[in-house]
Amino acid sequence: MTNSNQTVGRADLQIHTEESDGMDDALTILDAAHRRGVDIIAVTDHDQTRGAHIARETAARANHPVEVIIGSEVTSRQGHILALWIEDPVPFFRSAAATVEAIWNQGGVAIIAHPCAVMPIALNIGDIDRLVRDLVPERSGDQPPILGIETANPIPSARWRRDRVIEANRRWGLVTTGGSDAHFHEQVGSSVTVFTGSGQDALRSALDAGTTVGELGDYPRLRSIGAGRLLRQQWRGISATPKAMLRRLRS
Repeated sequence: MTNSNQTVGRADLQIHTEESDGMDDALTILDAAHRRGVDIIAVTDHDQTRGAHIARETAARANHPVEVIIGSEVTSRQGHILALWIEDPVPFFRSAAATVEAIWNQGGVAIIAHPCAVMPIALNIGDIDRLVRDLVPERSGDQPPILGIETANPIPSARWRRDRVIEANRRWGLVTTGGSDAHFHEQVGSSVTVFTGSGQDALRSALDAGTTVGELGDYPRLRSIGAGRLLRQQWRGISATPKAMLRRLRS
């Protein structure tokens, strides 16, 4: 993908903060990303963008070397879809096709999250077949919207099915990405998207060209996180989307 004279960027395109079901604040996550050689993070809290906006503002105030993409992990009826480079929350509990269209309508990039995972909810092979059949042929022109697939996600049920997804993607032809799906700062950077160049413009150009690579790593051992933090995170996970729903109803 690169030669010795080219810059190689590393982006973690799925991270959760304390504004949703993550356990750490924005600055803690930014610092963890920098320590692990990550240049760009996408904050993708469930069904909201508040955490991502906080992270971007935090990075700007601190003049932080890590860049922030505004994102969200959107709950479609078939499974989770990452929305990247958006500003506003995307409606949830719609079909996968309607969710992708809503992301595209904001000028964003849609990425199928942890495909075929058992938990959390994910699009399966048949769902993706239908999504590609229904959406991709409709889009033509010089620069069609981007639909990608997360082939490097370290959660166990996504890792176990990774080879099957990569094989199926030979017929889908979707751009591939990686993200840690981190809910603790210790997990940030454990899987990443590798691309040629530096900065968000180069990353988006690489996604458009289909030249990104998902690099799969390992989560740290659970004992390094601690049982108490793990239990609190599980409760946050159960309540994240209901809280996002209530927040929208009140606004």
